[in-house]
Amino acid sequence: MGSLKIVSTDKVSKKLFTDFLNKDRILHFWTIYGLQDLSSMRGKVRVWVALENDEIQGYLGEFDRWIVHTHGTNESILKLLEQIHLDEYEFVTEYNHLTVVRNIFQPFEPSDPSSKGKITTFIVMKANTETFRPIVEHPVKKLGSDDLDDVYGNLGKEYRERVENAIQKGMAFGAYEEGKLVSVATAPEIIEDLVNIRGVYTEPSFRGRGFSTSTCSALVTEIIKIGKEALIWVADTNIPARKVYNKIGFKETGHILLGFKAKRCI
Repeated sequence: MGSLKIVSTDKVSKKLFTDFLNKDRILHFWTIYGLQDLSSMRGKVRVWVALENDEIQGYLGEFDRWIVHTHGTNESILKLLEQIHLDEYEFVTEYNHLTVVRNIFQPFEPSDPSSKGKITTFIVMKANTETFRPIVEHPVKKLGSDDLDDVYGNLGKEYRERVENAIQKGMAFGAYEEGKLVSVATAPEIIEDLVNIRGVYTEPSFRGRGFSTSTCSALVTEIIKIGKEALIWVADTNIPARKVYNKIGFKETGHILLGFKAKRCI
């Protein structure tokens, strides 16, 4: 057995790292997305790789300077954490990495505010042509820049910004009740074969009436139409959302990831 060597991705064969990521493109979605267009992401993505005998044991990705993703063996993650130096980060880790991360950082807030405790457990789900069962029971449409004022007026500034980002980078859909926009679903991140859905939101007074089901169905229909599969991360405690996704054909991929903000404790 050799010793672990930590290097940045520019010191690793591009083919070696790409082949490693391609072994599980769902698990490594965010790294693939972050590295696919370095011209626009330059300075926002840094990745370190742990090598042993010229084989990748794991890696750590830093996105927007404060979001950290960890993948690989526990031994490699412990060494990789030495590469980051801020006092506070938002982590996305594999389930078994929590003990390792806690050697250096203490979780204090879950990634999903609705989660109980200090850590969100995300279930990663996928829908494709074989599983998808669309249910559209409300007027829906693909949103464009002309709809942004409508989004702002009905759902507020935060969702206007989310929808605008999705329109620029991917796609967004909305559902209507008597001409009023009441629900949105966005997909800002797209790679060759997968599209990540997030920003699913229905105005509280309209919840429980199937609007999210309609918006997500319309969005996934568009994703499949362009020849890709749909991914979504959902907190394990968000039972209503999980029911919606199950209903329209999302299946669990087997990946469980943890999301949390943490402060350095040593």
